[in-house]
Amino acid sequence: MNCMEHLLRVELNRDWLTLILIGALAFLGILRYWFPKRMSELLLLPLNDKYFALEGRQKGFIHPFNISMLVIQLVAFGILLSGLKRFDHAQSLSLQFHEFTNGVFLVSVYLSIRYTLDWGIGYIFNCQKVLAAYRYQRFSFHHLISIGILILLATLFFSRLPWAIILGILSITLIFTLGATIIYSVRRNSTTIINNFLYFILYICALEIAPYVLLYQTAMT
Repeated sequence: MNCMEHLLRVELNRDWLTLILIGALAFLGILRYWFPKRMSELLLLPLNDKYFALEGRQKGFIHPFNISMLVIQLVAFGILLSGLKRFDHAQSLSLQFHEFTNGVFLVSVYLSIRYTLDWGIGYIFNCQKVLAAYRYQRFSFHHLISIGILILLATLFFSRLPWAIILGILSITLIFTLGATIIYSVRRNSTTIINNFLYFILYICALEIAPYVLLYQTAMT
């Protein structure tokens, strides 16, 4: 008597996500070849500040390396947001491409609004120079975070771990690294912050904590 039964295994749709992950990792390899010094200093950013000294006084965002790394950010955080939404609806583990594009769109809108407000606050309160340096530091750390998320996501994804475990590990990693980024920037600008402590608290609440909460709530709906 045969007591074995066929069981359907719910599994993540891996075709398009495999191509995106491999393409993003290949793109990182190209950036490493085109900008070896920038990439090396970026990866060493948690250990030293040579990356910020690399460009001297030019802290502009409009640079081929920064623009290319922004694409990596959009891919990494787009996958993370779309995965969080699917994890919230646990009855289905099939991650769809349109959910990924929606995640990328939300991250793009968030970054546009965030940096526009940031620039406006600097202009109104006449602290553009200080905020410009802070924006550049945060932007650079987000480059590093996106690389870490992408590599970790690819490692966990191709090891075929359950999607819930992947999202849990990535969420903890993201929260820790974003917190570490804020702490680093605060320490680096401690004198300015102490002299303008009230403005700093308002800035943290309005443009550091609230936007991430709103982005998460928007992604979930």
